[in-house]
Amino acid sequence: MAVAVFINLLPYMKRIGDSAELFEKWDGGIEIPMDGPNWTAPVDWIQELERFVHYKGPKSVHSPIWELNIASSRFPMIAEYSFEVYKSCLEWTKQIGAEQMVLHPSLYSTIIFNRKETQQRSKENLKRLGDVAARLGVDLAVENVGFHEFALFDQEEFVALFEEIPTISALVDVGHAQINQWDIPALIRALGSRLTAVHLHDNDGVDDLHDPIGIGTIEWEPIWSALREQNHTYRAILEYQFETPLETLLRDAEMVQEKLFLHRI
Repeated sequence: MAVAVFINLLPYMKRIGDSAELFEKWDGGIEIPMDGPNWTAPVDWIQELERFVHYKGPKSVHSPIWELNIASSRFPMIAEYSFEVYKSCLEWTKQIGAEQMVLHPSLYSTIIFNRKETQQRSKENLKRLGDVAARLGVDLAVENVGFHEFALFDQEEFVALFEEIPTISALVDVGHAQINQWDIPALIRALGSRLTAVHLHDNDGVDDLHDPIGIGTIEWEPIWSALREQNHTYRAILEYQFETPLETLLRDAEMVQEKLFLHRI
């Protein structure tokens, strides 16, 4: 089993230049959120290329979240525009030498109208983007998002998604699954080799806090056990909140390595 530990750059989103302190002490994987500093204006990702292209460790990209929705059934032009944005994000992911791009199958804060039609619109665009990713040689990892009635797919539907669309893989966000009361160890086992990444963070079971592991109510030992059973390559990604100290990131990255009985690759 080959497992790589990654750190998402969310803690540096409001001061992206300070991420250099992480790069000085960390040579494992990084996940780059494409919404950009402050989430207030479009980012010049051609310019941002220079910030990340020379990083020697493995890279993953988290595609933009806000104002994009490939599942919009009421307004097809929104879904089509979102597809084009995500297609360009896949191309940027390839350009910087990243191995994976994370994608939300819907806008997690949007009320779902016409559930079946909305699911179908999402699947159609996931298939199209999966085809683009396959041509580029990028792993397109689809994340479980949305809470309660805002979740487009329940646990069984989420697993079925990867049986239906062979060109995409699964990213299990442990914090999101906790809020929706999913059986996380069972989910990991059901996905098997279709699981290529996990987002690791904690919460109180109510709000998406992105706290450090062990701070909230998630029962971690059954999750570590399920992950240790996997016999394929996947990424274990710390996705912690804004301003999480560097010391916490490095400490918990080491802890994840110990829990999964691995040496970082």
